[in-house]
Amino acid sequence: MSGEALFKSIVSGEDQSVLGDIARSSLGLLSKGYEKAVSIRNARFDEGKGVTKVTVPVISVGNITAGGTGKTPMVRFICDVLTQKGLHPTVLSRGYRAEDNNKNIIISKDGTMLVEPSISGDEAWLLAKVLQKSNVIIGRERSKSAEIAINELGADCLIMDDGFQHRALARDIDIVLIDASNPFGYEHVLPRGLLREPLSGLQRADIIVLTKVDQVAPGIVSGIRKRLTQMIPNIPVYETTHKPQFMYTLDEWANGSVGASVDAYKEQRIMAVSGIGNPQSFTQTLTDVGYNVVHTLPFGDHHDFSNDDVVEIWKQAFAHQADAICITEKDAVKLSQLHAIEDLEIPILVLSIGIEFVSGKQEFIENLEI
Repeated sequence: MSGEALFKSIVSGEDQSVLGDIARSSLGLLSKGYEKAVSIRNARFDEGKGVTKVTVPVISVGNITAGGTGKTPMVRFICDVLTQKGLHPTVLSRGYRAEDNNKNIIISKDGTMLVEPSISGDEAWLLAKVLQKSNVIIGRERSKSAEIAINELGADCLIMDDGFQHRALARDIDIVLIDASNPFGYEHVLPRGLLREPLSGLQRADIIVLTKVDQVAPGIVSGIRKRLTQMIPNIPVYETTHKPQFMYTLDEWANGSVGASVDAYKEQRIMAVSGIGNPQSFTQTLTDVGYNVVHTLPFGDHHDFSNDDVVEIWKQAFAHQADAICITEKDAVKLSQLHAIEDLEIPILVLSIGIEFVSGKQEFIENLEI
Protein backbone atom coordinates (compact mmCIF):
# COMPACT_ATOMS: atom_id res chain seq x y z
CA MET A 1 0.00 0.00 0.00
CA SER A 2 1.38 3.42 -0.99
CA GLY A 3 1.82 6.17 1.57
CA GLU A 4 -1.07 8.12 0.09
CA ALA A 5 -3.37 5.08 0.18
CA LEU A 6 -2.35 4.35 3.77
CA PHE A 7 -3.07 7.94 4.78
CA LYS A 8 -6.55 7.81 3.25
CA SER A 9 -7.32 4.48 4.90
CA ILE A 10 -6.47 6.06 8.25
CA VAL A 11 -8.31 9.38 7.92
CA SER A 12 -11.36 7.74 6.35
CA GLY A 13 -11.65 5.34 9.26
CA GLU A 14 -11.23 2.31 7.02
CA ASP A 15 -8.20 1.26 9.06
CA GLN A 16 -9.79 0.11 12.32
CA SER A 17 -6.57 -1.16 13.88
CA VAL A 18 -5.17 0.12 17.15
CA LEU A 19 -2.38 1.86 15.24
CA GLY A 20 -5.02 3.46 13.04
CA ASP A 21 -6.82 4.83 16.13
CA ILE A 22 -3.55 6.19 17.51
CA ALA A 23 -2.70 7.81 14.17
CA ARG A 24 -6.13 9.46 13.97
CA SER A 25 -5.77 10.86 17.49
CA SER A 26 -2.33 12.28 16.68
CA LEU A 27 -3.50 13.74 13.39
CA GLY A 28 -6.51 15.24 15.16
CA LEU A 29 -4.22 17.24 17.44
CA LEU A 30 -2.32 18.56 14.43
CA SER A 31 -5.61 19.44 12.75
CA LYS A 32 -6.63 21.68 15.61
CA GLY A 33 -3.48 23.75 15.18
CA TYR A 34 -3.94 23.89 11.42
CA GLU A 35 -7.59 24.91 11.77
CA LYS A 36 -6.72 27.69 14.18
CA ALA A 37 -4.06 29.06 11.82
CA VAL A 38 -6.48 28.97 8.87
CA SER A 39 -9.20 30.71 10.90
CA ILE A 40 -6.82 33.52 11.90
CA ARG A 41 -5.74 33.93 8.28
CA ASN A 42 -9.32 34.00 7.01
CA ALA A 43 -10.34 36.55 9.64
CA ARG A 44 -7.64 38.89 8.36
CA PHE A 45 -8.84 38.54 4.78
CA ASP A 46 -12.47 38.99 5.89
CA GLU A 47 -11.43 42.44 7.11
CA GLY A 48 -9.89 43.19 3.72
CA LYS A 49 -6.32 43.18 4.99
CA GLY A 50 -3.71 42.18 2.42
CA VAL A 51 -6.25 41.94 -0.41
CA THR A 52 -5.42 43.39 -3.84
CA LYS A 53 -8.22 44.50 -6.20
CA VAL A 54 -7.44 44.66 -9.91
CA THR A 55 -9.11 46.57 -12.74
CA VAL A 56 -10.62 43.57 -14.56
CA PRO A 57 -13.07 40.91 -13.36
CA VAL A 58 -11.67 37.85 -11.57
CA ILE A 59 -13.30 34.41 -11.45
CA SER A 60 -11.87 31.92 -8.97
CA VAL A 61 -12.23 28.16 -9.47
CA GLY A 62 -11.27 26.13 -6.43
CA ASN A 63 -12.29 23.54 -3.89
CA ILE A 64 -12.46 23.06 -0.17
CA THR A 65 -10.73 19.67 -0.10
CA ALA A 66 -7.27 18.52 -1.10
CA GLY A 67 -7.14 16.36 -4.21
CA GLY A 68 -8.67 16.41 -7.66
CA THR A 69 -12.20 17.68 -8.13
CA GLY A 70 -12.03 18.61 -11.80
CA LYS A 71 -10.63 22.13 -11.71
CA THR A 72 -8.71 21.79 -14.99
CA PRO A 73 -11.72 20.84 -17.19
CA MET A 74 -13.85 23.46 -15.42
CA VAL A 75 -11.28 26.21 -16.04
CA ARG A 76 -11.15 25.12 -19.66
CA PHE A 77 -14.94 25.24 -19.92
CA ILE A 78 -15.10 28.74 -18.43
CA CYS A 79 -12.33 30.05 -20.68
CA ASP A 80 -14.13 28.66 -23.74
CA VAL A 81 -17.38 30.37 -22.64
CA LEU A 82 -15.65 33.72 -22.07
CA THR A 83 -13.74 33.47 -25.36
CA GLN A 84 -16.99 32.84 -27.23
CA LYS A 85 -18.32 36.03 -25.64
CA GLY A 86 -15.42 37.94 -27.20
CA LEU A 87 -13.33 38.23 -24.05
CA HIS A 88 -9.60 37.53 -23.72
CA PRO A 89 -9.08 35.57 -20.49
CA THR A 90 -5.81 34.76 -18.76
CA VAL A 91 -5.48 31.87 -16.30
CA LEU A 92 -3.51 32.51 -13.13
CA SER A 93 -2.03 29.27 -11.80
CA ARG A 94 0.03 28.83 -8.67
CA GLY A 95 2.35 26.58 -10.66
CA TYR A 96 2.34 23.60 -8.34
CA ARG A 97 5.53 21.53 -8.80
CA ALA A 98 6.96 24.22 -11.08
CA GLU A 99 10.71 24.73 -11.20
CA ASP A 100 10.30 27.97 -9.23
CA ASN A 101 6.82 29.32 -8.59
CA ASN A 102 8.23 32.24 -6.63
CA LYS A 103 8.73 33.74 -10.09
CA ASN A 104 5.82 34.96 -12.18
CA ILE A 105 6.25 33.32 -15.58
CA ILE A 106 4.13 33.50 -18.73
CA ILE A 107 3.57 29.86 -19.76
CA SER A 108 1.58 30.53 -22.92
CA LYS A 109 0.34 33.46 -24.96
CA ASP A 110 -2.76 33.05 -27.12
CA GLY A 111 -2.24 29.29 -27.13
CA THR A 112 1.49 29.41 -28.00
CA MET A 113 3.62 27.47 -25.52
CA LEU A 114 6.60 29.44 -24.22
CA VAL A 115 8.20 27.06 -21.70
CA GLU A 116 8.72 23.35 -21.01
CA PRO A 117 6.64 21.38 -18.46
CA SER A 118 9.61 21.15 -16.10
CA ILE A 119 9.44 24.92 -15.68
CA SER A 120 5.68 25.32 -15.41
CA GLY A 121 4.54 22.18 -13.58
CA ASP A 122 2.18 19.66 -15.16
CA GLU A 123 -1.21 21.25 -14.41
CA ALA A 124 -0.32 24.71 -15.68
CA TRP A 125 1.32 23.28 -18.81
CA LEU A 126 -1.73 21.13 -19.54
CA LEU A 127 -4.00 24.15 -19.21
CA ALA A 128 -1.76 26.09 -21.55
CA LYS A 129 -1.80 23.24 -24.07
CA VAL A 130 -5.60 22.93 -24.23
CA LEU A 131 -6.43 26.65 -24.09
CA GLN A 132 -5.66 27.72 -27.64
CA LYS A 133 -7.09 31.24 -27.31
CA SER A 134 -6.07 32.13 -23.77
CA ASN A 135 -2.94 32.89 -21.77
CA VAL A 136 -1.54 31.09 -18.72
CA ILE A 137 0.73 32.58 -16.07
CA ILE A 138 2.21 30.86 -13.03
CA GLY A 139 3.38 32.38 -9.79
CA ARG A 140 2.74 32.01 -6.08
CA GLU A 141 1.83 35.71 -5.85
CA ARG A 142 -1.28 35.93 -8.03
CA SER A 143 -1.63 39.71 -7.72
CA LYS A 144 1.69 40.08 -9.59
CA SER A 145 0.52 37.57 -12.20
CA ALA A 146 -2.64 39.63 -12.56
CA GLU A 147 -0.61 42.79 -13.25
CA ILE A 148 1.37 40.97 -15.94
CA ALA A 149 -1.81 39.60 -17.49
CA ILE A 150 -3.45 43.01 -17.67
CA ASN A 151 -0.48 45.18 -18.58
CA GLU A 152 1.53 42.84 -20.85
CA LEU A 153 -1.02 40.42 -22.28
CA GLY A 154 -4.07 42.66 -22.51
CA ALA A 155 -6.30 40.38 -20.44
CA ASP A 156 -9.80 41.70 -19.87
CA CYS A 157 -10.73 38.96 -17.38
CA LEU A 158 -8.80 36.61 -15.13
CA ILE A 159 -9.43 33.01 -14.06
CA MET A 160 -7.74 31.90 -10.86
CA ASP A 161 -7.05 28.18 -11.00
CA ASP A 162 -7.25 26.68 -7.50
CA GLY A 163 -7.99 30.08 -6.03
CA PHE A 164 -10.53 29.56 -3.26
CA GLN A 165 -7.96 29.70 -0.46
CA HIS A 166 -5.76 32.25 -2.26
CA ARG A 167 -7.59 35.28 -0.95
CA ALA A 168 -4.86 37.89 -1.45
CA LEU A 169 -6.38 38.62 -4.88
CA ALA A 170 -9.95 39.89 -4.75
CA ARG A 171 -12.41 38.01 -6.92
CA ASP A 172 -15.80 38.82 -8.37
CA ILE A 173 -17.06 35.22 -8.51
CA ASP A 174 -16.00 32.30 -6.30
CA ILE A 175 -16.79 28.92 -7.84
CA VAL A 176 -16.22 25.93 -5.55
CA LEU A 177 -16.08 22.39 -6.93
CA ILE A 178 -17.12 19.50 -4.69
CA ASP A 179 -16.30 15.91 -5.63
CA ALA A 180 -19.50 13.93 -5.05
CA SER A 181 -17.46 10.80 -4.27
CA ASN A 182 -15.81 12.49 -1.27
CA PRO A 183 -17.59 15.79 -0.74
CA PHE A 184 -16.53 16.83 2.73
CA GLY A 185 -13.00 15.48 3.12
CA TYR A 186 -13.79 12.95 5.88
CA GLU A 187 -15.21 15.84 7.97
CA HIS A 188 -11.83 17.04 9.26
CA VAL A 189 -9.27 19.60 8.15
CA LEU A 190 -5.77 18.55 7.20
CA PRO A 191 -4.03 16.39 8.27
CA ARG A 192 -6.82 14.51 10.11
CA GLY A 193 -8.98 14.79 6.98
CA LEU A 194 -8.79 16.35 3.55
CA LEU A 195 -10.48 19.69 4.20
CA ARG A 196 -8.28 22.67 3.40
CA GLU A 197 -10.35 24.78 5.78
CA PRO A 198 -13.48 24.32 7.91
CA LEU A 199 -16.71 23.76 5.99
CA SER A 200 -17.90 27.17 7.17
CA GLY A 201 -15.62 28.56 4.46
CA LEU A 202 -18.23 27.54 1.89
CA GLN A 203 -20.19 30.61 2.94
CA ARG A 204 -17.80 32.63 0.76
CA ALA A 205 -18.82 30.70 -2.36
CA ASP A 206 -21.00 32.25 -5.04
CA ILE A 207 -21.52 29.02 -6.99
CA ILE A 208 -21.16 25.36 -6.01
CA VAL A 209 -20.53 22.70 -8.66
CA LEU A 210 -20.85 19.04 -7.74
CA THR A 211 -18.55 16.97 -9.93
CA LYS A 212 -18.54 13.25 -10.78
CA VAL A 213 -22.18 12.86 -9.73
CA ASP A 214 -22.49 9.85 -12.03
CA GLN A 215 -19.97 7.94 -9.92
CA VAL A 216 -22.19 7.81 -6.82
CA ALA A 217 -25.76 6.72 -6.11
CA PRO A 218 -28.51 9.36 -6.66
CA GLY A 219 -29.34 9.22 -2.96
CA ILE A 220 -25.83 10.36 -2.09
CA VAL A 221 -26.12 13.36 -4.42
CA SER A 222 -29.46 14.38 -2.88
CA GLY A 223 -27.90 14.01 0.56
CA ILE A 224 -25.03 16.32 -0.40
CA ARG A 225 -27.51 18.84 -1.78
CA LYS A 226 -29.58 18.72 1.41
CA ARG A 227 -26.54 19.37 3.57
CA LEU A 228 -25.38 22.23 1.35
CA THR A 229 -28.84 23.79 1.54
CA GLN A 230 -28.58 23.72 5.33
CA MET A 231 -25.11 25.30 5.31
CA ILE A 232 -25.48 27.78 2.43
CA PRO A 233 -29.18 28.01 1.57
CA ASN A 234 -29.00 30.75 -1.06
CA ILE A 235 -26.07 29.51 -3.16
CA PRO A 236 -26.85 27.85 -6.52
CA VAL A 237 -25.67 24.24 -6.83
CA TYR A 238 -25.03 22.57 -10.20
CA GLU A 239 -24.30 18.93 -11.01
CA THR A 240 -21.71 17.81 -13.53
CA THR A 241 -20.02 14.67 -14.79
CA HIS A 242 -16.54 14.10 -16.16
CA LYS A 243 -17.28 13.22 -19.76
CA PRO A 244 -14.60 11.53 -21.88
CA GLN A 245 -14.04 13.51 -25.08
CA PHE A 246 -11.34 11.83 -27.16
CA MET A 247 -8.86 8.99 -27.01
CA TYR A 248 -5.38 9.72 -28.37
CA THR A 249 -2.21 7.76 -28.77
CA LEU A 250 0.55 9.46 -26.80
CA ASP A 251 2.17 10.63 -30.05
CA GLU A 252 -1.10 12.08 -31.32
CA TRP A 253 -1.64 13.90 -28.04
CA ALA A 254 1.92 15.28 -27.92
CA ASN A 255 1.79 16.46 -31.53
CA GLY A 256 -1.63 18.09 -31.25
CA SER A 257 -3.21 15.65 -33.72
CA VAL A 258 -6.91 14.87 -33.87
CA GLY A 259 -7.97 12.16 -31.44
CA ALA A 260 -10.24 9.19 -32.02
CA SER A 261 -13.62 8.49 -30.45
CA VAL A 262 -13.43 7.53 -26.78
CA ASP A 263 -14.35 3.91 -27.48
CA ALA A 264 -12.00 3.44 -30.44
CA TYR A 265 -9.80 0.96 -28.57
CA LYS A 266 -12.56 -0.75 -26.61
CA GLU A 267 -11.63 -4.23 -27.83
CA GLN A 268 -8.24 -4.02 -26.13
CA ARG A 269 -7.40 -5.06 -22.59
CA ILE A 270 -6.45 -1.86 -20.76
CA MET A 271 -4.19 -1.13 -17.81
CA ALA A 272 -5.05 2.21 -16.21
CA VAL A 273 -2.03 4.19 -14.99
CA SER A 274 -2.46 7.50 -13.17
CA GLY A 275 -0.70 9.92 -10.86
CA ILE A 276 -3.78 11.89 -9.78
CA GLY A 277 -5.68 12.51 -6.55
CA ASN A 278 -8.49 10.06 -7.31
CA PRO A 279 -7.22 7.14 -9.42
CA GLN A 280 -10.41 5.15 -8.79
CA SER A 281 -12.37 7.85 -10.60
CA PHE A 282 -10.18 7.44 -13.70
CA THR A 283 -10.63 3.68 -13.71
CA GLN A 284 -14.39 4.08 -13.25
CA THR A 285 -14.53 6.45 -16.20
CA LEU A 286 -12.80 3.91 -18.44
CA THR A 287 -15.11 1.14 -17.22
CA ASP A 288 -18.19 3.29 -17.84
CA VAL A 289 -17.06 3.84 -21.44
CA GLY A 290 -16.94 0.06 -21.84
CA TYR A 291 -13.24 -0.72 -21.51
CA ASN A 292 -12.00 -3.92 -19.93
CA VAL A 293 -9.59 -2.57 -17.31
CA VAL A 294 -7.49 -5.56 -16.35
CA HIS A 295 -5.33 -3.71 -13.85
CA THR A 296 -5.01 -0.29 -12.21
CA LEU A 297 -1.58 1.08 -11.33
CA PRO A 298 -1.93 4.25 -9.24
CA PHE A 299 0.95 6.57 -8.36
CA GLY A 300 0.76 9.49 -5.94
CA ASP A 301 -0.91 12.75 -6.93
CA HIS A 302 1.42 14.91 -9.08
CA HIS A 303 3.84 12.00 -9.29
CA ASP A 304 7.13 12.78 -11.01
CA PHE A 305 7.43 9.82 -13.34
CA SER A 306 10.92 8.43 -13.90
CA ASN A 307 12.45 5.95 -16.34
CA ASP A 308 12.30 3.36 -13.54
CA ASP A 309 8.56 3.96 -13.32
CA VAL A 310 8.26 3.26 -17.03
CA VAL A 311 9.99 -0.09 -16.49
CA GLU A 312 7.57 -0.91 -13.67
CA ILE A 313 4.62 0.08 -15.85
CA TRP A 314 5.83 -2.28 -18.57
CA LYS A 315 6.31 -5.12 -16.06
CA GLN A 316 2.80 -4.69 -14.68
CA ALA A 317 1.27 -4.48 -18.15
CA PHE A 318 3.06 -7.66 -19.19
CA ALA A 319 2.06 -9.47 -15.98
CA HIS A 320 -1.62 -8.62 -16.49
CA GLN A 321 -1.55 -9.27 -20.24
CA ALA A 322 -2.68 -5.76 -21.10
CA ASP A 323 -2.92 -4.82 -24.77
CA ALA A 324 -2.56 -1.09 -24.07
CA ILE A 325 -1.91 1.38 -21.27
CA CYS A 326 -4.26 4.32 -20.70
CA ILE A 327 -3.18 7.48 -18.88
CA THR A 328 -4.66 10.89 -18.05
CA GLU A 329 -3.70 14.08 -19.86
CA LYS A 330 -1.99 15.36 -16.72
CA ASP A 331 0.22 12.29 -16.61
CA ALA A 332 0.83 12.51 -20.35
CA VAL A 333 2.58 15.84 -19.75
CA LYS A 334 5.34 14.13 -17.75
CA LEU A 335 5.47 10.74 -19.41
CA SER A 336 5.82 12.26 -22.88
CA GLN A 337 9.08 13.89 -21.72
CA LEU A 338 10.78 10.59 -20.81
CA HIS A 339 13.11 8.87 -23.27
CA ALA A 340 12.22 5.45 -21.86
CA ILE A 341 8.61 5.87 -22.92
CA GLU A 342 9.72 5.71 -26.56
CA ASP A 343 11.01 2.17 -26.00
CA LEU A 344 7.87 0.91 -24.31
CA GLU A 345 6.65 -1.92 -26.51
CA ILE A 346 2.96 -1.43 -25.83
CA PRO A 347 0.53 1.27 -27.06
CA ILE A 348 -0.02 4.21 -24.71
CA LEU A 349 -3.42 5.88 -24.89
CA VAL A 350 -4.40 9.26 -23.47
CA LEU A 351 -7.99 9.97 -22.43
CA SER A 352 -9.12 13.58 -22.50
CA ILE A 353 -11.87 14.60 -20.08
CA GLY A 354 -14.34 17.48 -20.21
CA ILE A 355 -17.08 18.82 -17.96
CA GLU A 356 -20.71 18.07 -18.83
CA PHE A 357 -23.61 19.63 -16.94
CA VAL A 358 -26.41 17.30 -15.90
CA SER A 359 -28.72 20.32 -15.95
CA GLY A 360 -28.56 24.08 -15.53
CA LYS A 361 -25.72 24.67 -17.98
CA GLN A 362 -27.24 27.85 -19.41
CA GLU A 363 -28.03 29.19 -15.96
CA PHE A 364 -24.44 28.54 -14.89
CA ILE A 365 -23.16 30.42 -17.95
CA GLU A 366 -25.47 33.34 -17.17
CA ASN A 367 -24.07 33.42 -13.63
CA LEU A 368 -20.62 33.98 -15.14
CA GLU A 369 -21.67 37.48 -16.28
CA ILE A 370 -18.88 39.79 -15.21
